[in-house]
Amino acid sequence: MPRRRRLETGTDWIQLTTTAADWKAADPALLGTMLAELHLIRAFEETVLALAAEGLVHGPAHSSIGQEGGAVGSIVGLRSTDAVNGSHRGHHQFLAKALTHVSGAAIDPRDPVTPEIQTVLQRTLAEILGLAQGYCRGRGGSMHLQWFEAGALGTNAIVGGGAPMATGNAWAQKHAGTTDLTVNYFGDGASQIGSVLES
Repeated sequence: MPRRRRLETGTDWIQLTTTAADWKAADPALLGTMLAELHLIRAFEETVLALAAEGLVHGPAHSSIGQEGGAVGSIVGLRSTDAVNGSHRGHHQFLAKALTHVSGAAIDPRDPVTPEIQTVLQRTLAEILGLAQGYCRGRGGSMHLQWFEAGALGTNAIVGGGAPMATGNAWAQKHAGTTDLTVNYFGDGASQIGSVLES
């Protein structure tokens, strides 16, 4: 009979919550931009799922509904030269980076769809639908969204597969003498994958 022993990490879990003082000090324009991005990403995802239900998405359409806040909150303050890469469920990460890039992190929630934002939404949808107008000419699809100019290194279909790419990009940024940074997104399923731990 095998022996079993429960293992635990030595890392403490910490919960962060906002206070009334945080909300009072928050920049209304930034909050409006974040709200606009959240709504745009959610509407985009709902559209993708509707098109997938009609059989118009030829391949997987991995929705990120419910995860928009983490992407918007962590990306809205980044520069275009800062980089992000995401998981296979990374529409929200890609869109948050692309929307922040074209808007300069300033979107009016009363009228959020500027011509530049419309182009981002259209090209992203085209990529997911496999159309040539997409960022990767329709070859990447839902799981391989990439736009280097915006700092979107790409989403990845491999569990934990983005970590080596993010590490390499961060190394290149450091050795180029920049102050740029790279953010890598992955889920709990990837936290024990060798490529993540090694990166």
